[in-house]
Amino acid sequence: MADFRKRSAGKDEAPASAWPGGPAALEKPPTGHGASADDNVRVTIGTDGLVDTVEINPRALRQDARTLGELTREAVRAAQRDWFGRLADHDPGPASEDRLRARLEEIQAEYSQRMEEINRVIAGLMRSR
Repeated sequence: MADFRKRSAGKDEAPASAWPGGPAALEKPPTGHGASADDNVRVTIGTDGLVDTVEINPRALRQDARTLGELTREAVRAAQRDWFGRLADHDPGPASEDRLRARLEEIQAEYSQRMEEINRVIAGLMRSR
């Protein structure tokens, strides 16, 4: 949990490239935005492709942890699709789809680890109510 709290909020400088072999750094790298189907969870993907912000409507906290996790997953996936689409517009070169797919898989793995941490924190908060 300490690692989760120390993680930067994505405000670091953008890397020279989004991934090895990818396009040159953009003047303004894309971000992605998404929301759950009920709009109770909103997510922003930062320029590095990782989750930057998660906004949870307080009404969503009345639901069980599994449902809240699913809403968050929906929002993250929508934001990733948005980011992926915006980034794909900037890398039209050969094998760009393979590079984007590989990077998205890395992001998904990072997301899964962070979601486990978030679920532990939420479960702890709900227990302490």
